[in-house]
Amino acid sequence: MKISAKIQLYSSLFLSIMLILLSVIVLFAFLWISVEREEDVLEDQASLIEEKIQESGLIAGDAALLEAYTPDDGMVRIFGTDGSLVKSFADEEDLQGLAVQSVSEKGYDFTKVDGEYVLTYCHPYPDEGKKLGMIEITQPQDTLIDHLSTLALVLGGASLFVILLSVLAGKWLAKLILRPISVMSGTMLDIEKSGEFKRIPLAGQSKDELQVMGESFNRMIGRLERNYDQQQQFLSDASHELKTPITVIESYSSLLKRWGMKDAAIQEEAVEAIHHEAIRMKKLTEHLLQAASQSDPADNEEKIELISFCEQIAQTFRRTGNRDIELQSEAKEIYAKTISGKLEQVLIILLDNAMKYSDSGIQIKITRQMDEIFISVKDQGPGISPEHLPHVFERFYRVDSSRARKTGGNGLGLSIAQSLVESLDGKLGIQSELGEGTEVTIILSHQILI
Repeated sequence: MKISAKIQLYSSLFLSIMLILLSVIVLFAFLWISVEREEDVLEDQASLIEEKIQESGLIAGDAALLEAYTPDDGMVRIFGTDGSLVKSFADEEDLQGLAVQSVSEKGYDFTKVDGEYVLTYCHPYPDEGKKLGMIEITQPQDTLIDHLSTLALVLGGASLFVILLSVLAGKWLAKLILRPISVMSGTMLDIEKSGEFKRIPLAGQSKDELQVMGESFNRMIGRLERNYDQQQQFLSDASHELKTPITVIESYSSLLKRWGMKDAAIQEEAVEAIHHEAIRMKKLTEHLLQAASQSDPADNEEKIELISFCEQIAQTFRRTGNRDIELQSEAKEIYAKTISGKLEQVLIILLDNAMKYSDSGIQIKITRQMDEIFISVKDQGPGISPEHLPHVFERFYRVDSSRARKTGGNGLGLSIAQSLVESLDGKLGIQSELGEGTEVTIILSHQILI
C-alpha cells in the first residue's frame, strides 16, 4: 500500500472514530439533559397534586378533576397506603394498561409501553407526617425520542459529510506532503538507471524534515560524486605513473632475454634499470596509498612540544642522510595541540624533498606570532622558477621530469603534505627563487598552548 493511501486511510479512520465518539457523547448528553428536565416538570406537577389533595380533598372528588394536573397525553394515578388504585385519569388509553409498581419511595422509571417510551414519576404524599399513598405521573417521551432521532440523523449526516471532506483533504494533503518524497524517489531511480550523480531540486526554505532530508541527500550525493571523481583520478594517476616504469622494466627484461645473458654490460645496465624502476614503483605505490588514505579522521589531537618534536625527526635524517640539518627557534619551548602523526608525515615529506634536491645543509625554523605557529624547511637547492611555483601542490606535477626520474620523485609529496596540513586546519606556503633554494612553511593557527 502506498504511503498516500495509508495517510488517507488512517486519517479518515481516525477522524471517523472521533466523530462517532463525539456523536455518541452528544446524544447521551442531550438525552440526559432532556430527561432531567422532564423529571423536574413531573416532580413539580406531583408536588402540586399533593398540595391539592391536602387542601381540597382531591381524592374524594370526581376523577375528572385530575385532568387539570395531567401532562399532555399523560396519566395520573393515585394509590392508597395498601397499594390499591384510588383514582386515575389518562389522556391516552394505552397508558391505562401500565403495570402498577410497588414503590415505597419517590423515584423515576423510564420504560417502554406498546412501542413507546414513557417516563414515570412516583411521589409519596403524607398527611400530618403519615404516609397516605403514592402519586404516580406518567408522560410519553415520543417527542423526546423524535428529537433524539433527528439529532442523531443530523450528527450522522454531518459526520458523513466531514468524513467525505476529510478523504478529499487527505488526498490533497498526502499529495502535498509526499511531493518532495516523490521527487526524491524519482531522482534515485534516475541515478540507478543512468549511473549519473543527480541532485534533488529543492524549492523554498521551509526547513521542515523533508527539506532537511533533501539537503542531506544532496550533500551525500555531492560527497559520493567527489569520492567517485577522486577514485577515477587516483586510477588515472596510478595508471599514468606506473605505465612508464612498467614499460622500462618490460623493455630491459626483453633485452636481457635476447642479449643480456651474453653481454655483461647490457646485463648490468638492465639489472640496474630494473632495480631502479622497481624501487621507484615501490615509492610511487606507497605515495598513492598515502594519497588515498590521508583523509582518514580517526587520529586524535594531543599536546606536543614542537621544538623537541622537530629535533627528533631532524636527528633521524641527519643519521640516515649524512646531512647537516640546523634547527632554529627563538623560544625554548612551544607547545601545540595537534595530530602528531600527520605533522610528522608532513615534516618527513618536506625534509625528504629538501635532501633530494639539495646537496647542502638544511634549515628548520620554528617561530610563533600571535596565535599562529610557523615551521619552515629551507634548502639550498636550485630553486623553482616562477611559472612552476603555482603548480607544485598539484598531484603528479613535476618541475623537471628528467630530474624527477633521477631522484625518484613522482609529484605526489607536496600534494599529500598540503592535504595533511589542511586536515590540521593549517596552511602550507612555499617561496623559492632560482639559484637561491626553496622554503616551504607549515602555518598552524589557533593551536598554541601556553
